[in-house]
Amino acid sequence: MADDGWYEDGDTVREAERGRRVARIGMSVVTGLFGAVVLAVVAVALAVVLALGYAMAVMD
Repeated sequence: MADDGWYEDGDTVREAERGRRVARIGMSVVTGLFGAVVLAVVAVALAVVLALGYAMAVMD
């Protein structure tokens, strides 16, 4: 690697650790958002099923 003064001893290791940490945080955020969307879809589906069940029970 060329000695351009940008990286000093240990900087590449620190940058790699920072990259892994940022990737881990990013994946956690994406996973959390995906979970929230799945829970919202399940809640809406449950509400629809309960509304249809109630409508069918009320109809004689």
